[in-house]
Amino acid sequence: MACPSQTQADKVLSFSLEATAELSQQQDLLSKIKAEITHRYRKTLLPLTLMLATSLIIVYYPKALFIWFIVGLFLYSYNFVILLMPTTSVSARPKKQRSPERDGTDRKMLAVKRLLRKKKLAVEMGLTLFLGRMVPLTASFTVILGLGMSILVYFLFTGYTAATGLVWLIIIQVLLILIFYALLNFLRPQSQGITSLARSWKRRLGAAQSRGRISRFFVRSAAVGVVVTSIALFIGALITPGVTLITLLTSLGDFTAFDLLIFVGLFIVQLWAMRSLQSLMSQRMAIDLLHVRIDTLQQLLGSAETLSANGGSELDEFESLDSLLYKYYSIMVYDIFRLDFFGLAPVYLVGPRLKYVLDEKVLERMPD
Repeated sequence: MACPSQTQADKVLSFSLEATAELSQQQDLLSKIKAEITHRYRKTLLPLTLMLATSLIIVYYPKALFIWFIVGLFLYSYNFVILLMPTTSVSARPKKQRSPERDGTDRKMLAVKRLLRKKKLAVEMGLTLFLGRMVPLTASFTVILGLGMSILVYFLFTGYTAATGLVWLIIIQVLLILIFYALLNFLRPQSQGITSLARSWKRRLGAAQSRGRISRFFVRSAAVGVVVTSIALFIGALITPGVTLITLLTSLGDFTAFDLLIFVGLFIVQLWAMRSLQSLMSQRMAIDLLHVRIDTLQQLLGSAETLSANGGSELDEFESLDSLLYKYYSIMVYDIFRLDFFGLAPVYLVGPRLKYVLDEKVLERMPD
């Protein structure tokens, strides 16, 4: 009878050792990013100053307003391409030696196949990766598009001809993007915020079932309203900018050599400002995530220590260990990666950690 108890103790000890190693790595990474971010604030001043200076050109050459929005919407629509070329990608932890047959594309494809068996986890991870990578860009395009909007409003009040024709299309498009970004910062998809919100609404719907028909109606109506609004913002912020960009391009008319020079100049300055702010905001995002991870790991290690010391029944111990492992894997299945541009302007993003996505035992503990 002593063997099962010893086996359980070994499992708790194994978990404690793994969680302790992860805690140390997360703390080391946090220290590294905090050291980087102290220099990043200063490095954003020059591109922001240049962007403010170049925006003044529009006041003297109103046609440049459309070019400003064309460049801004182009970077907004294709920033994912710019992010990856050229770049180096570094995991947050030291790489371990892997067998050749498990490296590269084959390893990633195997992870995708196994992940697709867990539909809820696959959807959560897809939203976390897709929307979470937009969060560091919210400051970049709020500044770029917001500055252009400010100049547009100035033209409206001063009667410049550049404010005619497509003015409302630009205003509506920029507002949709800014509201969508505000929603992203509220949902915090990089920390599985969308999943937390969905669970919250599920609990509200469950509670409404016991409070009568009227209560159910209002809660369901609110849930439908949130979903419909989110879908409308999603379409308006991620699909329609392409149409708006094409409309602006066709509205330019004659495109002179001077216009081309302005286009190139604005592209360089906006790209520099975008990447600089993206780097800064991604570092802040990573710091916030790491604080949450470190706090959670410390709590789990405390619970594991209590579990090792208590004298509960084997059934209670197994249930407690399962709970610890679920909480642990739910955060550690995501990793933090560092992308940089020839070693400069590092950007931190959330990505899947293949060690756990490829582990059948880990996936068994995740929701179907």
